[in-house]
Amino acid sequence: SFFFQRDHSSFKRLVCWIPPPKGFVKINCDGAYTWDGKKAAAGGVIRDSQGEFLFAFSSMLRVDSAAEAELFAIKLGMEIGISMGYKNLVVESDSLTAIQLINWRVIHQRHPFYALVSSITQMGANADYITWNHVFRKTNSVADGLAKYGLSLFSESPVILFKFPPNFLFVPLCADKIGTMYYC
Repeated sequence: SFFFQRDHSSFKRLVCWIPPPKGFVKINCDGAYTWDGKKAAAGGVIRDSQGEFLFAFSSMLRVDSAAEAELFAIKLGMEIGISMGYKNLVVESDSLTAIQLINWRVIHQRHPFYALVSSITQMGANADYITWNHVFRKTNSVADGLAKYGLSLFSESPVILFKFPPNFLFVPLCADKIGTMYYC
């Protein structure tokens, strides 16, 4: 008899960005944090069920951790989406920690992110339907580019809202729209 041991560390899956259902918008969010300069930023993109670009944002942040930057990116994305009148939201982040903190809905008042997570879940009550999903980093590349752009902004800069896609998003937006597959 033969014994085969499966090496789970080499397990790969194919993933791609998937548009939201009809009548929904998808908000992909990402935070960026540099340890050396203690700089942080947030970025995100809002797209419709056809994968069409609606809005994007970038912002410099004053936070002390990568997890906090990820949560602020989600909060900014939701604020922008809801303020634009969108009520059916699919919110995605490649931060498993941020998504778990939001979805668990039980966070102790002494937790350092209690106020931030509470404001996110309370804001979710303004939507008709909302879901918060974790995604692979490769399928969140548009938001990643916007967060990295946010690192280049001045700390006094307001949130930059893009009504049209900036040039640096052309390739990742096209890759998402045509369903480019990635091994993760």
